[in-house]
Amino acid sequence: MQQLRAAGDNGPQARKLLDTLFRRVHNLKARAFADGLTSLVTAAHEFEDVLYTLRKQAVQQSVAEGARLFLVQTDFDVSDFDREFQNLKETLSKTGEVISTEPSVNKERRAKVNFRILYAATEPPADLPPTVTIEEISTPEATDTLQQHMPELERAFEKFAAELVTIPDDDVLMQALRAGEAAAQATGKQVDFEIRGDAALVNQLVAAPLLHLVRNAVDHGIEKRGKVIIEIMQRGDQISITVTDDGRGIDPSLIEKIFEPGFSTKADVSHISGRGVGLDTVKTTIADLGGNVAVSSTLGQGTTFELTLPIRSA
Repeated sequence: MQQLRAAGDNGPQARKLLDTLFRRVHNLKARAFADGLTSLVTAAHEFEDVLYTLRKQAVQQSVAEGARLFLVQTDFDVSDFDREFQNLKETLSKTGEVISTEPSVNKERRAKVNFRILYAATEPPADLPPTVTIEEISTPEATDTLQQHMPELERAFEKFAAELVTIPDDDVLMQALRAGEAAAQATGKQVDFEIRGDAALVNQLVAAPLLHLVRNAVDHGIEKRGKVIIEIMQRGDQISITVTDDGRGIDPSLIEKIFEPGFSTKADVSHISGRGVGLDTVKTTIADLGGNVAVSSTLGQGTTFELTLPIRSA
């Protein structure tokens, strides 16, 4: 919050800080929910409401600062689309700001992953590869800026800060287990949990992603009753952490979308889910640690999420 106050009229920096703040508050809310800190959960949820609204104004803020909006489209081979996308994002970021991305599987060419990128800049970059197309799109009318909403943000933050308490960094798997049990109790489901492997192989760096996956397994996977298994394995210089449920499974048409920012299968926002930020946070956090996330699912049988990380990060 101090950095956000200091950002002033620096729109790109303010938007980046706002995004970071939102994700951290969301992670803390999940921990607080797992530990039964209901007042903190409520205050964090209200603070999130304000942050969420401000994040959605990113396009209008960019326009207010004189930027033009462009739609960038391309596709990459499935084998190395992560690396190719990061290269493109770095190129775009040199002269403008990537507002949002929308990946999808090419239905006609299964070996390709399509990307649609909303991009703001005064001028489009001149050195894009020929496989990338870019076209200017109509811009929405510029309205409010972040600074106009700072008083409202400050009020929400003060209420949130008043409820903050120190949450002990105990065993990572126990945190995840408590998160799952709390989610089961809140949703009225009967869920058994099983932990396999060596808890000493994981540390606090993966606590938030693991917690989100366990809660998602209960809230989105298990229907009325079922089982969630957390397993940790070492494979050479990599650590594999899997979260498996025997629930409803994921519709194949949705698997390519579940990690997108803002995507959710929930119609309503609750203290547990609905904002479409949980799996986005998991992917971002694990990527920052040098790892990756994979998902496999069968309708009617269940879903497995696997986190793979270098030993030094796990």
